Amino acid sequence: MKNNILILLVLIIGSYVSAQEKFAFPGPKGVFVYLGKEIPNGVKVESIQLSRKEGNDSFKKLINLKCATTEQEFITKAKDATKYFPDFNFPSDSSLNIIWQRASKYGLLDSATNWALHPAVRMALGVLYYDLEVKENLKYAYQYKDITSTDVSFPFHPKFDSVSLNMYQYDENGLYLRFQSLGNNPPRSFKVYKYNDAQQPEEVFGVRNQYRFKDTTFYILVDKNSTKGKKYQYSLIGVDQYGNTSYGAAPIIVNLQDFSTVIFNRTKANRAKDFLGITLNWEISDISNVKSIHIFRSTNFDKDFVEVGVMRANDTTFTDDNIEPDKVYYYYLQITDATNTIKKTSAKFFDFGFDTQKPITPIITSAEGMPNGVRLNVSIPDYFIAGFRVFRSENGSSDFSVIADMVLIHPDSSTATFFDTSSTMSGRVFYNYKIQSENTSHIVSDMSNTVQVRPEMSANVASPTQFIAYFQDSSINLFWEDMRRNDNFVSGYKIYKKENNNSSFVTLLSADSIYEGNRFVDKNYETGKIYNYEVESIDLFGYPSKERAVAQVSVPEVLPLAPVISGAINLPDGILLEWTQPNDVNLSKYKIYRYQRGEQPLSITVLDIDKESFLDKTAKSGELYFYTITSLDKMNRESKESLEVGVRH
Repeated sequence: MKNNILILLVLIIGSYVSAQEKFAFPGPKGVFVYLGKEIPNGVKVESIQLSRKEGNDSFKKLINLKCATTEQEFITKAKDATKYFPDFNFPSDSSLNIIWQRASKYGLLDSATNWALHPAVRMALGVLYYDLEVKENLKYAYQYKDITSTDVSFPFHPKFDSVSLNMYQYDENGLYLRFQSLGNNPPRSFKVYKYNDAQQPEEVFGVRNQYRFKDTTFYILVDKNSTKGKKYQYSLIGVDQYGNTSYGAAPIIVNLQDFSTVIFNRTKANRAKDFLGITLNWEISDISNVKSIHIFRSTNFDKDFVEVGVMRANDTTFTDDNIEPDKVYYYYLQITDATNTIKKTSAKFFDFGFDTQKPITPIITSAEGMPNGVRLNVSIPDYFIAGFRVFRSENGSSDFSVIADMVLIHPDSSTATFFDTSSTMSGRVFYNYKIQSENTSHIVSDMSNTVQVRPEMSANVASPTQFIAYFQDSSINLFWEDMRRNDNFVSGYKIYKKENNNSSFVTLLSADSIYEGNRFVDKNYETGKIYNYEVESIDLFGYPSKERAVAQVSVPEVLPLAPVISGAINLPDGILLEWTQPNDVNLSKYKIYRYQRGEQPLSITVLDIDKESFLDKTAKSGELYFYTITSLDKMNRESKESLEVGVRH
């Protein structure tokens, strides 16, 4: 009883909402016209004048509506109108009495309880008119007061949320069916039809119920005229608040055969021989009531199963090719009955697959020499690769050997980097590399391309031997044994120099120059100094030898030439000295010395190099003087004294 009340409340509330939104709306046999909340009983209004037009005609008076004048007349009219709404519950006489009392007192539909929203009650109250004098599929419009309806015609088939079978159960009371629809547009009531053997639908009468939970509406029916062991087809039709029926839903099959007797005679998994996959085989004892077979898979025996396939009832095999090699997969099957409401699950079974296909040939995309070895960048363009082997040979030889048996790669990457930093690597060797990948099923690829690369390291050439330095012919001469005669990795030499009192060597040539000879003449020196020299071998790649050859040379000091005094003449105002300039371009000054017997020579003047005579005006009359001259070079070094001359003033 409670459920019935709930259904009716849903019905009348929905009717009220719809009535507020519509003035005229179709019914199964005509057109309903809702005329507002004011009951025409003299409290608010005396009567309601309703007009109608057909098609493009003008409006014509249709009827003058009034409420029933007595309670008995009201109850009689209401009960008579229920014939138009056979699928809806109807209020009791006591409820009708309350409706009448409130309607008579207040004259408003809102005051007359929720039951007053029942279409039959509203017809008796005079606020709902059912126009049965209309023709099918013609357009009509209605008018009262200043309100005009939109065009309306009948018949009308409303659309509701789609319906599916939620469950069914058979017992001694009959077949219990529960349908459901999801959404906010459920029907106000429903009818269920069953197809007989002649495929003619017959309405099923029995216990019916309808309720809503959140956004799902459930429809319950008990069909007492059903027999165990047979199949039936049912279709649910929705009914709106005015009796309009929707088009029937797609027939739903209910098989009352005993699904518990269906068993899995066999389930088996076998890995495929010629490709990566696992083939499942099964046998079901009876598929007459089986709608579908669902396949579930996991890599864990007792959790994380997901559906990977749906098969038809008569299928007996399924190949799972979406797997990784060498990994165990667990399966189970689940069958559903023809109504998709009863399920049965098989035992679990398992196997694993091999990747029998040869991996795609890998590629060495680049090879680079490094200071301590070689770096290879590789591409492994395939899935399920366990790793790759690295092969190496020297200087173009075809005799490759494995230097890394299995280099792992990241499972989410198709590229990798390999470093060859073997302690035996040499800068004198060009190394050849190639690789080969292997998948997790131990199938190897073809060999990759071959690359050649040399590590960026020294060829360790020997430093020069027999290095000597000597001063001869006004030059410093350097000589060493030419190492290129015995080592073709030597490209040349670098020569360094420093003065004996200087702590740092500097190169004799530019920093990037390589000297290709084994003799060198250095004319940039100063006499009287000691010079240190170093020479190192440079290999073909620009790397120096580990050590340098060392030599030292001392340049003797060379003093400037002294002039020759060509004359010393006693003149009245002094003594005139004349001399001959020596052949030395480095001279800058002359120094004149004078002394008397028993004294040390003293410099009496310094003259520019372009002078060739000097008048000594400081000489005293009657005294004997001796003169010498020295030369000064541009470095201010002084020559030995010239031969002296004596003269008396």
